[in-house]
Amino acid sequence: MTRIGVLLTRQGIEPRQVWTLFVAFLRQDLRSGKSSLSFRRGEYTGSNWGMILTLGIYSLLGLVMGSMVMLHVDVLLFSATLLSFTLFIVALALSAESGNVILNESEADILGHLPIGSRTLFVAKILNLLAFTLALAVAANLFPTFLGVWATNSNVFFIPGHIISATMVSLFATAVIVVSYGVLMRLVSKERFDNIVAYSQTVLTLVFMLGPQLLPRLMNRNRLNVVAGFERYFLLYPPAWFSGITMLFVGRFDRFSLALSAIGIASLLILGTIALRKVALGYSGLAGELAATSGGTGKDYTTDRAPAEAGSPAERASGTVIETIKRRLLRNPVERAVFDLVTIYLRKNREIKVRLYPSLAYFIFYPLLAIFSEGLFDPFVKSRLALFPLLGAAMVCFVSSSATEALLFSEDYEAAYIFDVAPLVAIEQVYTGFRKAILVYIAWPGCAVLFILYSILWRNPLDAFLILIPWAIVAPAVLLVPFLVGRRIPLARKYQKGQQSSRNLATFMFNMIGLSGMLGLQMLAVSGTIPYWMFVILVTVPSWLFYLLASRPRTRVQPLWPGP
Repeated sequence: MTRIGVLLTRQGIEPRQVWTLFVAFLRQDLRSGKSSLSFRRGEYTGSNWGMILTLGIYSLLGLVMGSMVMLHVDVLLFSATLLSFTLFIVALALSAESGNVILNESEADILGHLPIGSRTLFVAKILNLLAFTLALAVAANLFPTFLGVWATNSNVFFIPGHIISATMVSLFATAVIVVSYGVLMRLVSKERFDNIVAYSQTVLTLVFMLGPQLLPRLMNRNRLNVVAGFERYFLLYPPAWFSGITMLFVGRFDRFSLALSAIGIASLLILGTIALRKVALGYSGLAGELAATSGGTGKDYTTDRAPAEAGSPAERASGTVIETIKRRLLRNPVERAVFDLVTIYLRKNREIKVRLYPSLAYFIFYPLLAIFSEGLFDPFVKSRLALFPLLGAAMVCFVSSSATEALLFSEDYEAAYIFDVAPLVAIEQVYTGFRKAILVYIAWPGCAVLFILYSILWRNPLDAFLILIPWAIVAPAVLLVPFLVGRRIPLARKYQKGQQSSRNLATFMFNMIGLSGMLGLQMLAVSGTIPYWMFVILVTVPSWLFYLLASRPRTRVQPLWPGP
């Protein structure tokens, strides 16, 4: 055994077990996925195409970022910008994927009886997440690593320096996520853990999204200089810390580069020490207890399905009202059953929440970005173009579509065979209940949050209503589009790493391209080029005609079992 192996063993980390677990996790991530309907043609996934698509998209985005060298940008700012982009995509991916790795509910049944130390399992999990983040970082920096040689004051040594810096940024993001989970596991009670971890990941996602945008604007009064080198805010900016290492490689041995490098290395050492000495100790026991006590949804079925039968008189009265409303809006029993199923998983299932809730940050991303930069002004009052409020409203459709994609996957996918066994009149009944749950619990609450925010800031609820109502109207039609191209049964597919990230990217691109015309029309209407009432009619009539025609049942579904 090597000296490193002996040192790790003394720390409670068994190298051979770590490697075996890491390989097993890696194979699990890359092997073929399946669904409860895998015997149907087209339902079996031969390889992890989600991961492949994500890497391809990030490679193209990295090429776009690398083309910034044509602006003759300084090498330090070029490196800091690339590492900001790397930290951004890695952090968003980790927010969506880390929960399924760190808190895998089925893992305790497989590994719980084996003689695997807590730190050994924890290190294997870290390596698994790090491999995922490094794959994303490699894709995003594939072209910029070589293009950076042509940045101002750069040289060929930028290549090895940037490779090391991008690796350290990936390690930094992984360490932040892991330490955050560790702190929550130790400080939060098991009963509240599911909600706290989901909401904290949403906040952390928002911080990673806004940080690279806000800090330069706040420190430089909204004026970004692409030529200048060191900026004061770099001392508070994690991507810039690791850019200092690249500067040392290109020959800049000034005090600023040394300070940035020292801060970056110190941050990794501190996070690593906390992770291995505090979080890793007892990780197995804590994760197992959480998986056993708060991972499922079964204990909450009674309260969700029969609210009128439990609780105080006020709660029973409220439950009766809710049930009455549901009976009015969901007259079809199949729609109501699917609506209840999706609702329970949205509210109670940790696996769904840790993958889906970070996407909710997009509701307020653009409004907050505007507030801290140019100001979130009323587009009907100001004469200049107000893009951020309109983009915030457009996120209603994107987040709703993203939620639909997230709810296609579940660890309980094998139970979804019931949709093919049950004697349904038409599969569209399942789709309708699925979509209505997304509208009621994602789209319309998002509209309500934006309405409150805009109303408070603009002091004009009518303007806020006029900005948001077109997007609330088209949301049902937008949600309907994916259901026209294939079977989309809720909770019917086994999740593979990278699926949520790739589907978020694809959904964002398709929504922005597909709804760009509507966004352009709204900009013309707000500016007064066309009457706003005309814009509302142009949006409402086609979208509802499309919804009414496309949502009609097209095929009669027969149960697969029993049969010959």
